[in-house]
Amino acid sequence: MSVTCTAAGLPVRMTISARAMRRTPAALAGEILALCRLAGATAGVRMRGDLAERGVADDALALLGLPSRNELVAAEAAADASATRRRR
Repeated sequence: MSVTCTAAGLPVRMTISARAMRRTPAALAGEILALCRLAGATAGVRMRGDLAERGVADDALALLGLPSRNELVAAEAAADASATRRRR
């Protein structure tokens, strides 16, 4: 399965294999959400890094609500956990 998302993590395109479609709706939805969160967190961390390189102060970055690297790690762990459950 693959999900293409906006920078905010909103899905704009999905490719779902026949194998994935045999999963329960709840399991499929959980994996889609995990992938969307991961995509959004990745884009947010990239944006935060770009802004920091351009000289935006840490206080201003905090006010923007962009995710931190720790939040990206958490999103990656959730996506990995979802993939692990899928393989069982």
